[in-house]
Amino acid sequence: MMFLKLAWLNIWRNRRRTLITVASVFFAVLLAITFRSVTDGVYENMIHNVVSYSSGYLQIHKKGYWDEQSIDHSFEADEQLSKKLLNNPKITYLMPRLETFALSSFADKTKGVMVLGIDPVSEKEVNRLNEKIIEGQYFESNNVDHILIGSGLAEQLNTKVNDTLVLIGQGYHASSAAGKFKIDGILKLGSPELNSNVIYMPLQASQYLYGAENRLTSLSIMLGKTSDLESSKRAVENTIDIEAYEVMTWKQMMPEMDQFIEADSAGHYIIIGILYFIISFGLFGTLLMMTFERNREFGILIAIGMKKRLLAYVVLLESIMISLMGCLMGVLAGILIVHLFTENPVQFSGSLREVYEDYGFEPIIYFSGHIRIFITQTLIILVLAILLALYPGFKILRLKPVDAINS
Repeated sequence: MMFLKLAWLNIWRNRRRTLITVASVFFAVLLAITFRSVTDGVYENMIHNVVSYSSGYLQIHKKGYWDEQSIDHSFEADEQLSKKLLNNPKITYLMPRLETFALSSFADKTKGVMVLGIDPVSEKEVNRLNEKIIEGQYFESNNVDHILIGSGLAEQLNTKVNDTLVLIGQGYHASSAAGKFKIDGILKLGSPELNSNVIYMPLQASQYLYGAENRLTSLSIMLGKTSDLESSKRAVENTIDIEAYEVMTWKQMMPEMDQFIEADSAGHYIIIGILYFIISFGLFGTLLMMTFERNREFGILIAIGMKKRLLAYVVLLESIMISLMGCLMGVLAGILIVHLFTENPVQFSGSLREVYEDYGFEPIIYFSGHIRIFITQTLIILVLAILLALYPGFKILRLKPVDAINS
C-alpha cells in the first residue's frame, strides 16, 4: 500500500509529463477501438445484408436439398417445430421460405430469376424490407398475383411499378408453374447480386404457383449473437430430427463470402499490427522522456540508500497507473464514438457511393459495438504499455548513482 501511495504521489509531481503519457495511451486505445469497430461493423453488415435476405445465419432444410436444390426436396411446415426452436433464447426469428427458380418475361425481354416466397410480416420485422422500396409499395396483403423485384432486375427487364411480369417454371413433382404477376414495388437491396436476380412474393402465393401448398424449401434462422454459430447449430440439431432434416450455417452455404472475409481480415490484421507498432513507439518515446528527465532524481534516491529493485518497482507502478488511466479514458471515449456512429452510420454519396456499389458493397460504414472489441483492444494496449514500462526499471537496475547525479 505504501508503494502504491508513493507511486500515485510521484506521477502528479510533474503533471505535464503525466498528462502527455496518459494522452499517448488514451489516443492509442481510442484509435485501436475505432479501427476494429469499423472493420468488424463492415463485415457484420455485409454478412447481415446477404444472409438475412437469402439463407439466414442458420438454415434448416430437408436432407439432400442442398446437393440438389429442387422444390421436390421441400418439406411440410411444422408449427410445433417452430415453437420448439423459438424456445431457444439465441434464436430471434424464424423465416419460412419457398425458394426456387423461374424464367421471367416482360415484353421482348427474358431473364432467369430466383423466386423467394416469404412471410411479409417477418421479413418486414427482420430485414425492414419495406424500407428498401424505392418505387411503389410493400405487400398490403397476401395477394396471389403481387410481387416485389430488385431494381437491377427491373432495369434489365425495363419494367416499372404496376407492370405485369410473366413467370414460368417447374412446380412440385414436375407440375407446371406459370402465372402473371403485378409489380407492387421495386427494391434496392444491399447485395448487388440479389438486386439483379430476386423476386419476392408472399409465401402463400408462391406455394399456390408451384403447387406446393403448406410446403417450404427452408426455414431460415436469425440469431441474436451471430458469432456463436457452431453452438447455435448444435442446439438446433438437438431440437430437430437429424435423420430427416439438415442444419447448415451461412459459412457452409456461402464459403466464398467467408473466404473473402478471411482474406480481407488478414490485410486488416497487418494494418492493425502496424498501428500497434506505431503506438508502441509513441508510448516508448514518452517513457524514454520520463526516464531521462528523472535520471538525476533516481541517482540521488539510490545514493541515499534506496534499493534499486524497490525504486524500479515504484516506477513500474507509476507506469501501470498512468496506462490504466489512459486506457479507461480511451474506452469511455471509444464507447461514445462507437455509440454515435452505430446510431448514425456514415453514408457515402456521389462517385464514392458508385465505387462501393460497383464492388458489391453497401455504401454505408457501420460501427460494431461488440464488447469484445473494447476488452481486446484495451488489454493489448495495456500489455504493450506495461511491457514498455519495464524499460525504466531496467535502466534503474543498471544505473550508476554518481554518473546519474552528475548528468
